[in-house]
Amino acid sequence: MGRTSKRDEIVAAAVRVLAREGAAGLTAAGLAREAGVSKANVFHHFETLNAVVLAAFEVFLLGMDTMAPEPGTGLRDWLLALGAETIAQMDEDPALAGAYFAFAARAQADPDLRERLAQLAQTVEDHFVASLEMLAPDDFTATERRDLAALILMTGDGLAMHRQLFPERGESQAAGWRAFVDSIVPKGQ
Repeated sequence: MGRTSKRDEIVAAAVRVLAREGAAGLTAAGLAREAGVSKANVFHHFETLNAVVLAAFEVFLLGMDTMAPEPGTGLRDWLLALGAETIAQMDEDPALAGAYFAFAARAQADPDLRERLAQLAQTVEDHFVASLEMLAPDDFTATERRDLAALILMTGDGLAMHRQLFPERGESQAAGWRAFVDSIVPKGQ
């Protein structure tokens, strides 16, 4: 097992602080204390506190295995796996799930962070467009792929939010995701 870097430890600490204390609770001093480093060390690895928050959010979104499906995977299978992985991440790491929403709250009040979040969302959509192009090259026009990528991101965000807020409704959430997938790729196609 590989050793984690100080940068990774700081990101993990940011996730814990965001989950526990929300966006307002993330301060440089608190983050340094949580990570077991000095404030100078935090800013050695990150230009700003918002850069730490963004890195934590990138870990959440871009770290999903389903962001890069294997060639030959069926579109339906990929979409189902994307929903299943979203649910699993929310269930397996409640701290990460809480940090996800704290990050969104922080971005809402900070125009620079919101702009960087928009860039990250665009990166995710670009991943989805590339996946759609690879998995179903003849099924959608370029415009349809772009629109569908945006819809997948928004629906996945909704799934994550509902899983965080209403974990007891797991069956209906999974059924809702399957219905979403059915609307794109009906069973048997």
